[in-house]
Amino acid sequence: MTKIRKYLAFPIFFFLLVFFISGCVSTKKYNDLLSKYKQQNEKLIKANEQINQLELQVSKLERVSEMQRGVAEQELAYITQTYDMLIDDLKLEIDEGKVEVEQIRGKLSMSVAEELFFDTGEADIKPAGQEVLKRIGKILKRIPEKNIRIEGYTDTVPIGPSLRSKYPTNWELAAIRAVNVVRFLQNNAGIDPLRLSAMSYGQYRPVASNRTTAGKAKNRRIEIILIDRDLDLAKKMKENLGS
Repeated sequence: MTKIRKYLAFPIFFFLLVFFISGCVSTKKYNDLLSKYKQQNEKLIKANEQINQLELQVSKLERVSEMQRGVAEQELAYITQTYDMLIDDLKLEIDEGKVEVEQIRGKLSMSVAEELFFDTGEADIKPAGQEVLKRIGKILKRIPEKNIRIEGYTDTVPIGPSLRSKYPTNWELAAIRAVNVVRFLQNNAGIDPLRLSAMSYGQYRPVASNRTTAGKAKNRRIEIILIDRDLDLAKKMKENLGS
């Protein structure tokens, strides 16, 4: 870009003046030469305009990148703060091995053992589990920049005959449990439903071996995961929180 600008600054008439003084060219050659240099000059002017446009685009991209970096750093700070609050508030449940909280940069997830929320084969949240979920919801409400996805998991033990009319397979049991957690967070913890979703993985994503009792217990779980959401929607929700 610097070289092109340097050429533009170099006066074309200098070349023409040399030819006039030397008397080495005819009028036709002079006109041809003049036309040639005019064309070259027009190309250089266009190139300079393109350079200016590119410089403006680069400057704009740099500003956008800086803004995105600032947003990412702010979100990471929110996630870290939320993680610390969950660790403090759920210390007892974490120490008992009923809750695990994990943060990997901008992602935060919780794994809640079945026994904390549900009785075996049931999908209704137990009173003790409701109290824990209220505490969790109160903290998650403070970070509207993230959506909340509830995932239900089971072990490989088939649904018993007495429950098959309600839950034909582990898919349904895990799904209804996840939906019940979502509904509780909306109705009892005041979480905006726009942030909430429920998924079921049934028995198909174990985190431990289903060959042992301890492994099966670990696989029967609810996971609560914070995921990215639309920034405009997050801004609107923040305004609603302040009103």
